[in-house]
Amino acid sequence: MDRPCRTATLIVLARLCLASLALAQQPDPGLRLLTELVNANGASGFEGPVRDILRREWQGLLQDVRADGMGNLLGTLPGPGGSPKVLLMAHMDEVGFLVRYIDERGFVYMNNVGGYIDQSVLTQRFTITTPQGPVVGYTGMKSGHIVSADERNRLVPLQDMFLDIGARSREEAEKLGVRPGLPVTYRTELEPLNGTGRYLARAWDDRIGLAAITEALRQVRSHPNTIQVAATVQEENGLRGAAVVYPSTNPDIVINLEIGIATDFPLLTSPKLAQEALGKGPALFVFDGSMIPNNKFVDWIVKVARESNIPIQFESVSGYGEDGSILQRSAQGIPAINLGVPTRYAHSQSGVIDRADYDNTVKLLVQMLQKLSAAEVRSIREF
Repeated sequence: MDRPCRTATLIVLARLCLASLALAQQPDPGLRLLTELVNANGASGFEGPVRDILRREWQGLLQDVRADGMGNLLGTLPGPGGSPKVLLMAHMDEVGFLVRYIDERGFVYMNNVGGYIDQSVLTQRFTITTPQGPVVGYTGMKSGHIVSADERNRLVPLQDMFLDIGARSREEAEKLGVRPGLPVTYRTELEPLNGTGRYLARAWDDRIGLAAITEALRQVRSHPNTIQVAATVQEENGLRGAAVVYPSTNPDIVINLEIGIATDFPLLTSPKLAQEALGKGPALFVFDGSMIPNNKFVDWIVKVARESNIPIQFESVSGYGEDGSILQRSAQGIPAINLGVPTRYAHSQSGVIDRADYDNTVKLLVQMLQKLSAAEVRSIREF
């Protein structure tokens, strides 16, 4: 081989090596979407940043992507003529707070939107989203040096907590753009947990459900149904967005995606309260405080999971409500199910999920969509 040929060959090999290296270093697309969704600020009633992400992602996957009057984002993936309508649903909002009051010294007080244990709110960093941009705040407390003995074991109620935003007066806080009614969210971002395949982040509830739906739409191939999708608003504030989804979708069957309640950690781990663990697969809810699902649908999902070698867990928990229950009670009644990605420390500053559970949830969802034919839906609906 002469010198020019050797040179050309080396150049080609070098380019191939660089391309392979670039591909290897490319961020995981699934993790990239999860990160973007959980890092977006979207308390109940202020879901705009999340809706913008989904609108962008769904444009190439769905037809007729649109928002309704409540702010729910809807879309359709048409199927064969006369095919059943399968609704996929997850909510955009996260548990958060709204500014209630600003005192004369510039300290900000909040109302909660969604269920919290008060002790998880104190001494945390927060973001107030204002028309002028984000404002950083901190839920301060007394220095330990001046806390009396009888105060040390006393919980501070949320109504007495305040955000310190650095302002010296109400006027200075207002100049920063802060006013009553603006949303407040925890100031945290997703972090991989030390190479374990587990991630720490806020707002898994329910951004992980939205990510799973989006990824399943990317992966699904032929499907014997019409797939409808709804990303709902204000779930944490009384399942409000879901209440208007039925007239826009008129589904035959509903699959709701949510977090599951993992309790496989040293504190409060009684299986009498919740049954899930990280790494053991998606959770199939057989009971929650808002819905007893169609048991034919439960059995059908168990069958699909076993045929596809996808691990699943069962969950039965009373202190839980979800959007699927609203659709179940719509019209003459619609078979609905709730699937959850197991999550530790829900409704707090951060939670932990296992990537394998997320991936298996997507796999299960894809299998369900590819097998929910008219005959299967009819069999599930018949009593």
